Amino acid sequence: MTSPLFEVCGLGLTLGGCPILDDLSFSLQQGSFLAIVGPNGAGKSSLLRCLGGLQRKFSGTVLLEGRPILSLSARQIARRIAWVHQNGDRDLGFTVEEFARMSRYPWKDPFSVAGWTREDSRILADALRVAGAEALASRPMNSLSGGERQRALIAAALTQSTDVLFLDEPLTYLDYLYQADILELAERINRERGVTVLMVTHDINTALASADRILALRKGRICKEGPSRDFCDPLVLEDVFGTEFRLFEAPGQTVPHVAPARMLR
Repeated sequence: MTSPLFEVCGLGLTLGGCPILDDLSFSLQQGSFLAIVGPNGAGKSSLLRCLGGLQRKFSGTVLLEGRPILSLSARQIARRIAWVHQNGDRDLGFTVEEFARMSRYPWKDPFSVAGWTREDSRILADALRVAGAEALASRPMNSLSGGERQRALIAAALTQSTDVLFLDEPLTYLDYLYQADILELAERINRERGVTVLMVTHDINTALASADRILALRKGRICKEGPSRDFCDPLVLEDVFGTEFRLFEAPGQTVPHVAPARMLR
């Protein structure tokens, strides 16, 4: 087996005197689709920030292809990891194309006279096409609906030309149509382009439908990590979320749908 893309050992994080993450250890191979799930306040987004080098005051180690993430510069990290954040600046007046163009910055030498190249244009056009954002290119970011904005953000992430994509609650506030669109887009980027995807989500059905592996956090600790199929178990889900679950299957389904028993009528 090849060396892990990410290797985490004894990761801990305390903020304002409050423990957020406690002794996390796991590894992830290149090309995986990992969903990070758990109750509110479990530390999901904090874990993503540690893995991406945005949170730097943690204990333990986070290695990216054998190199400590904290030893890498912001530019080096940006050449490997692109983000689609849950809460971005919604007042951006840049057009979708202008915003995506900015994502080429990790590959630009600030001291070079060479500006935007034909290759940059090809990468941008391809990113807009794949994300389904071509028709949005001339529209201001602050004029977009939630689903359109997610397409624009993913287009910008693709323009960054990384082999890792971090998605922090990418389906929040989206209607069902856009939820399905964005989830299928993330799956396609992973499957067809070999991009490693790490997605934070509070929705276990989203995780089961898309990810090949799931890491479940509860109170800042890993309560289970493994193949997605291992989470198609009501007892496992109850241990993660603290409430009883039921599974529902129908002809043609490859993954069951799950729901908290208390919500069933």
